[in-house]
Amino acid sequence: MKRAASGLVVAAVLLLAGCSGGGGGDRTTTAPPPSPSTASAAPAYLRVTTAAGGPLLLIDTTGGTTRITSRLGGASVTITGADGRYTEGGRVVAVVKPSADGVKMKDTAGRTLWRAKLAGGKVRIRRGESDTRYEFRHEADGRIKVKQGQTEVGDVRPLEQGAKVETAAGATVARSGTAPSTGLAVLLCLEVPPDLRAVLAAALASRL
Repeated sequence: MKRAASGLVVAAVLLLAGCSGGGGGDRTTTAPPPSPSTASAAPAYLRVTTAAGGPLLLIDTTGGTTRITSRLGGASVTITGADGRYTEGGRVVAVVKPSADGVKMKDTAGRTLWRAKLAGGKVRIRRGESDTRYEFRHEADGRIKVKQGQTEVGDVRPLEQGAKVETAAGATVARSGTAPSTGLAVLLCLEVPPDLRAVLAAALASRL
């Protein structure tokens, strides 16, 4: 009786070993789960609304082409960018040139219109090459403060879902579902003409 029981145990062990594919050619190897892909630091999509929820700015980059729909100047305009060249209705708005410390927006003659320069942990928005008009500074609470000289212009404040752009007086001028960014901070740079501001926002969102 004991020998019969022992025989059954051995048979069960052999059967389990066969099911596990111990030496067979049909053995299936489980592949490790794929590692998560690394997300690009440059957002391909940025949607900004007014405080009331109306459309203000939409930046959509697909396949190397950037499409900007902007109401920063009031009326809706569509600006298309490819290879750094941004046009609207056949007119060249700006040519964006990346640099080691930021981005430059030039006209078709190569003259620098505006540039964003990263220096000392701050972003400086310059008219031309050297005339600093605005400065962005990241605060410990997650805000991006925007100053013009010694005057505070406003800031980009984090929300539970996204961010809002406020003037120094506390008026909300824009909202977005994305975290505070220099692309949003440039909306407070009112000295920059609306079309160029839209292009600069797209360039900053991609670079800084």
